[in-house]
Formats: sequence, C-alpha cells, structure tokens
Amino acid sequence: MICVFPPLATDYTGNGAAVLCPTQCKIHTIAGGAYTFSMTHPLDPWGKWRHLQREAIVRLPVPKEVIDNAFSGYDADVYKTTGQADLRESPEEPTTISYPTWPSTSLSPNPTAVGAKTSWNGRNYRCTYWDPSSRGAGATPSESDWWTEIPRTSGGAAVLASLPAGTSLYFQEDVDATWFKMATYYGLSGYIKKVDVTFFEHLTPSQIEARTITEQLFRIKNVTTNKKENTVSVSGVHVSNDLNGIIVQDVGISQATPAMAIGKITEGFLMSWRGTIGTNLTGEDGSRYTGSFRGKNGIYCLLDPDSGIVPTFGARFTRDNWDLFILAQNQAKSGYRIAYGSNADGIDWTEKTDGLITRIMPVAKDEKGNPFYLPEIYVDAPNISSFPVVYMEMLQVAGQIGKAKAEDETDVWDATTLADEMRRKAMERFTVDKVNEPLTEVAVQFEPLENTAEYSWLQMLRGILLYDLVEVIDTMAEKSAVLQVTELEWDCIRKKVVGVKMSNSLHSIRRTVTGYSVTNASIGAEKLKDGVLESVVQQAVDIMPQFAEPKAAPSVVSVSVQGATNVEIITAHTYKLLNIIVIDVVFKVLSSLSPYANIFTIINNPPLTGVRCQDSAGHRFYMDIGNANLRTETTIEAGTYGIYYLYFTN
Repeated sequence: MICVFPPLATDYTGNGAAVLCPTQCKIHTIAGGAYTFSMTHPLDPWGKWRHLQREAIVRLPVPKEVIDNAFSGYDADVYKTTGQADLRESPEEPTTISYPTWPSTSLSPNPTAVGAKTSWNGRNYRCTYWDPSSRGAGATPSESDWWTEIPRTSGGAAVLASLPAGTSLYFQEDVDATWFKMATYYGLSGYIKKVDVTFFEHLTPSQIEARTITEQLFRIKNVTTNKKENTVSVSGVHVSNDLNGIIVQDVGISQATPAMAIGKITEGFLMSWRGTIGTNLTGEDGSRYTGSFRGKNGIYCLLDPDSGIVPTFGARFTRDNWDLFILAQNQAKSGYRIAYGSNADGIDWTEKTDGLITRIMPVAKDEKGNPFYLPEIYVDAPNISSFPVVYMEMLQVAGQIGKAKAEDETDVWDATTLADEMRRKAMERFTVDKVNEPLTEVAVQFEPLENTAEYSWLQMLRGILLYDLVEVIDTMAEKSAVLQVTELEWDCIRKKVVGVKMSNSLHSIRRTVTGYSVTNASIGAEKLKDGVLESVVQQAVDIMPQFAEPKAAPSVVSVSVQGATNVEIITAHTYKLLNIIVIDVVFKVLSSLSPYANIFTIINNPPLTGVRCQDSAGHRFYMDIGNANLRTETTIEAGTYGIYYLYFTN
C-alpha cells in the first residue's frame, strides 16, 4: 500500500493522509549512493493528489531485505535505552572540563590575552581575538566570532555508537556497579552505563527474529502538476538524506576501527540524529580509518567516494528509514546466474579501461612542508604486468612529518610511520577502489526479456538485491564474469525488480573456455586429445543452459562439493543428461597448493570416471577416482579458478 503523510507528521503507521493510486511509481537505488523515487498520480476527484506536496512523506514498498540478528539461536535479555546513550569501547566515561563561567570574576573585567578559556551555557570556549575597547567585548561566546568552541570532555573510552532513546540492546555481561557489556542486534558489542538502560524483555531462541525491511519512507522534493495530462508528478529522496542537513563541526580521526570512526563522526554532529548509525565491522582484520571532517554533512562523511566511511571499508550500506547500517560485505555468490546468447534485447555488456590505474606515486609533506615521497617512489598494482602500458597516478596523502596524526591526537608522524601510511593508502586504491581493474558493467532491463522462453532465469532474478553477486555468461562472446549488483530499479506498483546494473567492483572478469579449465585472465585451454570423448564433451556443452539455447532439459543431480583446506568453494552446479554428469565448480585457492594437493571432494556421488584438463597457464588437474578428490598435478598459486568437468556414470 502506497500512503502519503504530512510534512510534519511523526507517526508513519496506518494510512496517513491518504492511500494513493499512482499510475507509475519507481524506486532507483545505487549501492552506497542515491536512493530516489518518482511517481505519477492522476488529479483524482477525491483530492488525494493535493497531499503530494514538497517535504511530504510517502511510504513505499521496497525489495525485501533482511538484516540478520547476531543472537539468533540464543536466549537473550533485551534492554532499551532510556534516552540518548553511548555504547563505548571500554567501561571508561570521559570527564567534564570546566573553566570559569562567563562572565566571571576570574575573567573580570575582560580577558587580558588571547587564549583565555571559559565555560558558558554547557559549552567550552577559547578566546582567539580580544579588543577591550570594542563593543564586541560584551558579546557572549556563542554570539561572537572572537571565541572558538573547544572540547567539553576529556579522556574516556571511544564511542562505538550513539544510540537514540528506545534502542534495543542484548545483555552480555554485568561488569560492575556502573557498567553493562551489551550488543546491538546486528552484532556491535560494547559497554554502556546501567543508568542509561532499562530491562525490557526476555527472548527465547524462537522469538529472536531478523530485521525485515519491506517498506521505506521517502521525502518529496519536486512537484509538477500537468493540467493537460490531468496528472501530478513528484520525485524525492529516501529519508536517510535528512542527514544532509546535519553538519559535523570539526572531527579528527586517527587509526580508528570502523565503529570508533562512526562514533567520532556522530559525536561531532551539531544536532542529534533521530536514528541509529551502526556497524558490525569489528576492525579485527586490522582495517583502520584516519581522516578529518570540518563543516561536512553526515551523508558526506559516510558516503563520499574519496573519504567516506562506507567506501573506505568497502562496506554494504543498508537503510531502514532513519536507521543506517554499515555492514560487512557478503563475499559469497547469491546463486543468481544470467546466461544469454544472440536473442538478448535488454542486456548490455560494457567493458572500459577509462580511469585504469596500475602504478601510484603517493606524496605527503616533510618537516618543512615540502613534498615527501617514498624511498621506492611508487607502489605497483599486483596485476601491473597484465597491461601493455603503465597507467600512473599521483596520490596526495594527508600527513606531515612532525605533525599530529589528527587534530585531537598527540601522536605525530615520523618518516617511517608516514611512509607506511602512504603505502597503505596506495594499496587501498587497488584493493578497495579496484582502480587496477578494467570496468565491466552489465545492465539488464527485464521488460524486453519477460516473454522470451529461453530466459527462464529472469523470474528467479526478481528477488535480487543490491550487493548480490551474480554470475553473468555471454555465450556468443565466450566470456563470463562474477559481478556485483550496484544499481537497482524497482516498480512499487507491481512490486518487482525491473532493471539492474552490475559491475566488477569485487571480482575481476575472467574468460570462459567452453568445457575446460578457467583461471583469472585465462584466454584458452589445451583441448582434450581423445576425439570420441571430445565429441561427447561438445554434446554435453551444447545442451547446458548456461552456454546456449537448451536442446534438451538436463536434470539437476544431487552432487555436492566440499573444499579442501585453504580452498573456498564459491559456486557449484551439477547437471545430468543420460549417463553424463557435468559439474561446474568455481573455487578460490586461499594459499599456494603444491603438486598432488587435494582441491575439493565430490560428496554423494555415483560411481564416476573423469577426465584430466589443463588451462593455458599450465595448471593440470585430475580426479582421484577412488575417493572422488580433485587434485592438482602442478603447483597452483592463490587465486580464483573455474572448472567444467564431465563424468560418465556406470
């Protein structure tokens, strides 16, 4: 149901001011970016259209999304915050700094020098200019630009999350008379003062549920009335964009975990945010954030491509109205697969090398403010040798030898620590921003394909979400890629996805070699020599739906694949036609494997006989028939590989 609420509404349950009957309503969302809607509504005789005014709120159905509960399967005591409260890294509360109150006899008649400090109206200030003869000498600190606000508190543990009143927390430990250890349902654990929470309920495992998102609120920004067409058209943005109106005054962050960095930003807000900004990124992988924000809005701090928290940590950004979540990426494939041949109106595959960077020269500042370079000058991408020319970039890194790492830090940069930071920032451009990978994009518009029988995968794709990983196969060009959904278009009236865009932000493109081994950047493979067997291979390949229009319907067989030590199975598909079983496996080798090492084991398999295959890089694989283990005959380096294997049942 699509409803509209007045601009000043506070309750968004029920039907609001009106239940709308639009003729068109679509949502367009970009991963870690815009979340917008557009709607066309008739000028109905009941006057529903009159409620579609600027700043009004519309509640729209959205693709179903689930945020897992970290306490699923456990008994839990749930508490709620009684007011605005901070979840901290450790049970240490900051102390309040107080100076003589303005006006004060200690400042009387006025400060005698720049640098005098005062407390006024719950805030602390430092004098930056003084002229006792000026009329401005009598102005209060908040009304005069002669005074600069300075911190009110000192010390204390870092804030992991600023929680609004009514936030649910799961009990973990009674620390002492003052503190509880508690966690959010999305898995962020920290310490909170007992006076800030109250017991709410006890939940059994069957009562603990994930957070399910099916509707969201959007704020109207543009209204166009067309009397000729008898319609009103509106467009707007998700209510999370209200964070654009909250400014961070002055925040310095140094080597902070994701949760600490978010906590520092929310502490710096000049107004309180009505929702939660939370994360389940623990920083256990060593990821840290260093930077500063001054006069930037909250959305900039979170989403700016160059310095935002979300792109810095390569996180998934999920919104539930005013609650914002910065979550770990799910590296596993969603199970979706798109395969198409010649008749594919509505699918566009684009490959670009614009903006490709394979060598970075980071630069900071030395003690005198002159450019400071690495001893080795530059940092190369791991795949620099894959390209015929070098694509170089200069990267400006914030930092100066002898200067503090952040404005509120005493730790200073030296030549060694600054060089390490420069190398880390350069590598982030490769590992996080993926600037060393050619851009691959696939856009799918569903309407042109809906009535095409060979694209049966289309209906399954209706449940796709942002950040899902999808395997895309172009059978004519003999290429495939595992791509991430970066944009999505949703029809709110029909409640289904009508278009997606995917790109290789996480996984590099690979060539598909029909029926043979596939590796990153592999262009070909040595074909099997047995002519009879090769003809059977081609016959099986011809009928496999991911390669071409099916000439027969292969059945899915119950064969599973289990990765060996240091091997991650990314996807495995199995098919059977007559007495031929085809197993399509994509696996990731986490560390180098020596010859004859096991790669994966086929479970629940019928009696099989296998074939060897070899890729263009010289890696040879064979099946140990006795126990159905796939092994490597040669040393295989860490990386992602794909194998299409054929077996004959006895």
